[in-house]
Amino acid sequence: MTTTLDKFAKKKRSCARSKRWWTEDLGKIRKELGRARRNWRVAGMGRVKAARHELRRAIRKAKRDWWNRFLQEVKGTNVWTATGYTVPRVDKAGQALVAEDGSVAEGRHEREQAIHKAHFPPGPRGSYEPKDGGHAFERVDTKLVAALLSRAASTSASGDDRISAGTIKVFWQWDCNRITQIVRAYIRLGHHPEIWKMEKGVVIPKQGKPDYSRVGAYRVITLLDVISKLLERAAAHLIADHLERKQGLYEGQFVCWKRRLCVDAVTVLM
Repeated sequence: MTTTLDKFAKKKRSCARSKRWWTEDLGKIRKELGRARRNWRVAGMGRVKAARHELRRAIRKAKRDWWNRFLQEVKGTNVWTATGYTVPRVDKAGQALVAEDGSVAEGRHEREQAIHKAHFPPGPRGSYEPKDGGHAFERVDTKLVAALLSRAASTSASGDDRISAGTIKVFWQWDCNRITQIVRAYIRLGHHPEIWKMEKGVVIPKQGKPDYSRVGAYRVITLLDVISKLLERAAAHLIADHLERKQGLYEGQFVCWKRRLCVDAVTVLM
């Protein structure tokens, strides 16, 4: 994947001033401030202070102008991005938490353990071992993987690898056979790599809670890598297709059936 990206993707250089609101005029004003600092013995500190004030004023104006343009040009679901910028955020990162058993978690590691224990109880142990001789992987082709990948929202948050669905879709246009072979090997071997089971947990405070020292005042959303989601979708599709072909589902059932929606269930009930 890295080799393909280096070959086709345009590399971008970023710096400390790589901001959406940064303009060429701000760069010129910043250079004036740098010259005033270097020649402060000749021009005096008053010139330095004036240049610094001018840069700060120009930055505030550039941010205000960019924000106004963003609000005027916002379309579709980007309106929720604007809402996220304006809603005040609850910052409780350094606060001690009271776990469910009454113990107090003060350090960062202790808070992580308390939240993990409260929101992710241990699951039952499984004894499943993959069996050889399956042929489900033969139904995995480029058309199927492309259909499954198209369902992923390009703007959804990425996992721990920081590779978004939009990046995978662009990579698909360059080297679709490689991704298809990964999905085929996953189904053929019946093995889900441990690295793709790792989730990034984001702790979000619940709004309107009277006491944010309690573990229950927070919720955790888990972000999986996009490639892991693609593998899960492929396995779920093959299982559902097998059950439908073998008539393993009840005819009156609406869950897990393709082309059956909640509206259909309500219609039958009425």
